[in-house]
Amino acid sequence: MNLLAFLALLILIITIITLVFGIIAYFLYKTREKNKKNKNKKLIYEDVLNEVGGNYVFFE
Repeated sequence: MNLLAFLALLILIITIITLVFGIIAYFLYKTREKNKKNKNKKLIYEDVLNEVGGNYVFFE
């Protein structure tokens, strides 16, 4: 294997690895954003009231 073929193969491998890391990073980002939306969901009194069947909820 001459030097030119080796360098071409090296560039190809580095490009493929970069693309794979980019795809993995994208899916990790989407997963993180999805989890962040679930954590930022605020609990509203009217929603809780509807869940318990319309009875008023008192905190003691």
